[in-house]
Amino acid sequence: MKLVPIFAPNLYAIRFNEGEDDEFNHLFECWSDVAFFEEFFEYNKVDLTSGFYENQRIEKAVKLTMEEGQYLEDDLLKLSDKSKKGDKPNLDDLFKPLYNKDNCFMELHKTKATGGFINSWLRIYAIRIDTNTYVITGGGIKLTKTMNDREHLINELEKLTKVKEWLEENGFLDQKSVTI
Repeated sequence: MKLVPIFAPNLYAIRFNEGEDDEFNHLFECWSDVAFFEEFFEYNKVDLTSGFYENQRIEKAVKLTMEEGQYLEDDLLKLSDKSKKGDKPNLDDLFKPLYNKDNCFMELHKTKATGGFINSWLRIYAIRIDTNTYVITGGGIKLTKTMNDREHLINELEKLTKVKEWLEENGFLDQKSVTI
């Protein structure tokens, strides 16, 4: 595992294996690929049409999700820049505790950022290291009420836990310790 600066000193991503993309680049590469979304929504067609997020057609879901992915990437980079300058809104306004019942941030808190559209199903998952300082661990498309219902989201929960443990073990506990 390696910490990769995306927009230092506020935004980092994890690279799980040497020779692979970090999670930020991997995520947005997937989210700009029509074939990726078509395959995902076809495989998860029951969830897509279940009514949790309205009854969607695959073609419409692909188009909306690609637009939202681009919006989310732009917003993330814009807010990262504002965080770096100490301006508002910033990354702390984008990322929220992973669990809705949590109402405050703790050390190495698991967080999520959602897309800017109403009823967004896009998620970016990250560990909050410090004020406006995050390490992206992955992301996903959440078409169900909880993350525990689908394998691809359970995998994201496992990555959050694994990265949090790795950050603790390596002493990455605040912004100063991650500045590379």
